[in-house]
Amino acid sequence: MKSGRGAKTFLLGVGAQKAGTTWVHHYLARSPQFVRGYRKEYHVFDSSDLPDEPWLGRNLDMAQAELDKLRRGEPADPVHLHRAAMIADPEFYFDYFTGLIRSRPRFRATADVTPEYAVLPVERLASIRDGFAARKVRTRVLFLMRDPVDRIWSQIRMQEGRRPARFPAPADQMVERLFDDPRYEQFSRYERTLDHLEAVWDRSEIHYGFYEQLFREEEVRAICDLVGIDFRTPDFEKKSNVSSGKAVAALPDDLVQRVATYFGDTYHAVASRFPDADLAALWPSSRFVL
Repeated sequence: MKSGRGAKTFLLGVGAQKAGTTWVHHYLARSPQFVRGYRKEYHVFDSSDLPDEPWLGRNLDMAQAELDKLRRGEPADPVHLHRAAMIADPEFYFDYFTGLIRSRPRFRATADVTPEYAVLPVERLASIRDGFAARKVRTRVLFLMRDPVDRIWSQIRMQEGRRPARFPAPADQMVERLFDDPRYEQFSRYERTLDHLEAVWDRSEIHYGFYEQLFREEEVRAICDLVGIDFRTPDFEKKSNVSSGKAVAALPDDLVQRVATYFGDTYHAVASRFPDADLAALWPSSRFVL
């Protein structure tokens, strides 16, 4: 794959949730060739395209709160107003990131790493590609995957740590209750994301990775090549958003089997797409379906 070192690159990070995207973004942000914006996740397109997700209401409520401050003559945070403007008109989104990457000659890449984008429709993904292409910025895509059972468990444990009142039962019991809830299920249906991405981008323009293999030099080098920046030695000891919560023991085998079986199509699809990956070693839950 050609690295395209002289190109300006927008990296679209589409997840998966709890698969190392925060660590990758922190790593990229330390590069002098990468320009970060005011956040890692912008939640622009999930706000407009995914009515069942909460981000539209959250973003508009935050923007309204800043407008109320202005009405009272108080200083307002422009971040929430800017993001609301990008939701209302995506041209602001494309202009914002294009402006970032062109603000200094040394900048080669910038990114929006919003895991909820994993479930965007093909039409939206194509519009993102085309919006940047019209500004002579190439788009590259990052999609990291994690054992679906482990991913859901990690997500629930993280949320339990942040909002324990919403999770009255131990994490393993919450996994049993929630694994087929759309808020958790859709982000583990990797086969859908793979199909949508490859309907828009050539496979050489996408980096597929496994969370279980992320913290290795060769994996990080591949991501640097994708976005066209120089490799810098990572801090593999520093992990981001490590799950915390009441549950620390492994999930019981009968529950792992039940959840893995539910996601059987996902395990089979990933095994088919990536025949060189040893899923039996990477994703121990796969033993129940492969």
